[in-house]
Amino acid sequence: MSKNELEKLWDLPSELPYREKVEKLQKIFAEKVEGVEACKEDDNVLYPSWTKYNHYFSDGLYIREMFCPKGYMAFTMIHKTANPLFMMKGTMWVSSEDGVQKLVAPTFVLSEPGTKRICYFPEDTVVVTVHPNPKGISDLKEIEKIMFARSWEEFDENLEQNVWQMFKHEEYYKKIENEENK
Repeated sequence: MSKNELEKLWDLPSELPYREKVEKLQKIFAEKVEGVEACKEDDNVLYPSWTKYNHYFSDGLYIREMFCPKGYMAFTMIHKTANPLFMMKGTMWVSSEDGVQKLVAPTFVLSEPGTKRICYFPEDTVVVTVHPNPKGISDLKEIEKIMFARSWEEFDENLEQNVWQMFKHEEYYKKIENEENK
């Protein structure tokens, strides 16, 4: 099986720890790839021109819907809060401290504080993230300050990790198991 662009990039020789490797690749990406605009306040934040967003606000929630066309790459910001990521359409390859993982819609991922990913989109993809917004803020710059760190120095290492808990619906699982055993 041939490797995709993110896997090829990830396999380049590097002794750097995950965070430093991602930051170095992001810097190269920002300098070499056309259509990538750095945030005016901070060049650690990139806004690729090929990604398009819809933003939804309600009491207590902020939802970000991203459309990314086939063949592009993007870097996430550093998450300060836990949030779910839902893949609605397409395929996305993502980096993590464990390597590169393929996500195929429909699926979801539970992001932890401290998450920063490199994403490669081999096909048109729609991703939705849901974030707590207890103050009902609708100013995107303010929301980003609350949800994301612009650098690892800004990220609070003391934020609780492994914040997700799953409670199984035991009756549902028994029903599924019974149907499979028929």
